[in-house]
Amino acid sequence: MARRSGSEKRQRTGIVTMRINPEEAAAIRRIAQKRGESVSSIMRNALLRSRTRASRLDLAAVAKVRTALGSLTGAVNKIGSNFNQFAREVNRGREPRVDSFVAEWDEFKAMFDRDMAELRIVCLEALGKEPRRSTSPNDEG
Repeated sequence: MARRSGSEKRQRTGIVTMRINPEEAAAIRRIAQKRGESVSSIMRNALLRSRTRASRLDLAAVAKVRTALGSLTGAVNKIGSNFNQFAREVNRGREPRVDSFVAEWDEFKAMFDRDMAELRIVCLEALGKEPRRSTSPNDEG
């Protein structure tokens, strides 16, 4: 027997239509986004005067994730640029600066590993989970 899709399992099947102007629509969308809820949920709760359920999404933590991803993207772009310069030197028949490239790669790898560890912690915090921090022999504790 085939499984029913999520949309076929929904309990809320009725649709109510109302007319609003574009400013009202934008305001409702802003409120929903700020609260981390759907427009339907905001309107249903307002009309039925029911209490809104607390959002499971920590918006401040999501902002941290976006910042961490931006930092990581910048690091990847930097090494890509350096690699392109290395390839350009080789294609021009010049002796590439291998030592410089190796040093830049090692610096990039350390930065990448650090940023990935930070991203992991931020993602776990956004999900409301406590990250497991490993202790190295160099850590005091």
